[in-house]
Amino acid sequence: MVSVFLKSLLFFLIASPLAAEWTFDLEAAQKTAEEEKKAIYLVFVSTDSSGACQQLERRILSSEKFQSQAEEKFVLVKVDLPLKKRLQKESHQRMLDLAKRFGVGGVFPTSFYLDARGRPFYQENGVLSGGPEKYAVHLLGILQKRETRDEGLKAASKMSGLKKARALVDLLKPLPDEVVLNFYSQQMDELAKLDPEDTLKFRKEKVIGKAYADFEDAVKKVFHKDSYDQVVTLVDEFIGKHAPEGDLKQKVLFRKLAALNHGGNLEPAIKVADEIISIDKESSHGRFSAQIKEKIMKRLGR
Repeated sequence: MVSVFLKSLLFFLIASPLAAEWTFDLEAAQKTAEEEKKAIYLVFVSTDSSGACQQLERRILSSEKFQSQAEEKFVLVKVDLPLKKRLQKESHQRMLDLAKRFGVGGVFPTSFYLDARGRPFYQENGVLSGGPEKYAVHLLGILQKRETRDEGLKAASKMSGLKKARALVDLLKPLPDEVVLNFYSQQMDELAKLDPEDTLKFRKEKVIGKAYADFEDAVKKVFHKDSYDQVVTLVDEFIGKHAPEGDLKQKVLFRKLAALNHGGNLEPAIKVADEIISIDKESSHGRFSAQIKEKIMKRLGR
């Protein structure tokens, strides 16, 4: 004879929805999302190095309340990228490649909301306040942004010329550079035909933005090794290829100034500092460059 306790337990298991399982396989998640007509919630965390990620994991992501509510509309994907310890080389590289594809730098947690085709329609950084249920409601509310994007793409398809180009730019501009270039290539190709001279300056902006992210990664790899000559070469190559202007040119040149200063090449460092200052002496990079120049001049006894 089945006890009252077992009957109650059996009823609970049948009546209670099972919490969703997190996956780290984005391709499998896309198939599931396509079959179940859901969106995808992709979150990049680093629980071995980030207190915010540890808090998000403990307070939200591991909560059955959050999972059961969120999985009504989302397939849940989590990539926990360790920064202190190393996984197996192949697994670690897969995570790094996926993070790079989405333009995830050193900011954790970073969340992306994707359609079933894997195209992001929204991104957010950090941890929101509130408990698991409030967090799940927030996720569900983000789905409106997918509808807005889809309606915008549909409306743009009925336009032509620069009017259509502007409509596409308005839709894509809020998205990170890597996301636009990696997931919206069809729209970027269309923009190239609609605005071949890039009068809207959108395509150049996105291409340079991604190139700058790659440049920063390359600089970080060599700077800490005291390979200052390599940093100077990377800066010169970037400027020669992309011809950045304004604030971006200052940021790139500042890397060269730092390398020359650390390497003891003080006269060339002064020239680079002057170039940065001439672009905008009131910007943060302009002011820092003036301070560095002043210190160099004192070292030289001038």
